[in-house]
Amino acid sequence: MPQGSVLGPILFVLYTQPLSKIIQHHSLYHHSFSDDNQLYISANLAQLQEIIRTSQSCISDVQAWMHNNKLQLNPDKTEMILITSKHNQKSLSLPFSVDLNGTSIHLSSTVRNLGVTLDQNLSFQQHVSRTCQICYFELRRINSIRHYLSQDALKTLISAFVLSRIDYCNSLLAGCPKQLIHKLQKVQ
Repeated sequence: MPQGSVLGPILFVLYTQPLSKIIQHHSLYHHSFSDDNQLYISANLAQLQEIIRTSQSCISDVQAWMHNNKLQLNPDKTEMILITSKHNQKSLSLPFSVDLNGTSIHLSSTVRNLGVTLDQNLSFQQHVSRTCQICYFELRRINSIRHYLSQDALKTLISAFVLSRIDYCNSLLAGCPKQLIHKLQKVQ
């Protein structure tokens, strides 16, 4: 492929298809969104060290494939999170970082996935707090111009900038504590 050329979305997916085979070879699961790949695995905590070694090996192979195919893995955007119960987090001596080909990747307490903030025990507290913060910001902005808007325009703006954020991925919040849901209802 000539240097500097740009692939369209379909060609890029076809071009990077071999990554799926590399990742599957390491018995990891993955999701690909455009140029973003997410690796994940579900296992017992007793297998943690093996999972880390497998992940390191897999990412090393992915990085080698990318280098051979004129692509680059961006270590600055690489994140890792271990999702487990609060009880297990207290009893584990977790590594603070993992070495991936000379780059130290720190274990994150939260990651964002398609606009949803995931934390280490899937409590969604930070996701709800961030959603409420953004909604209140949008409400203040709308409030500053409400005198210039018709009732229908006001409803449209609130629906587009506030209610759509509350509704986005709200099915993930099923089973969350009432105080968390109450924060979103208060915005509403």
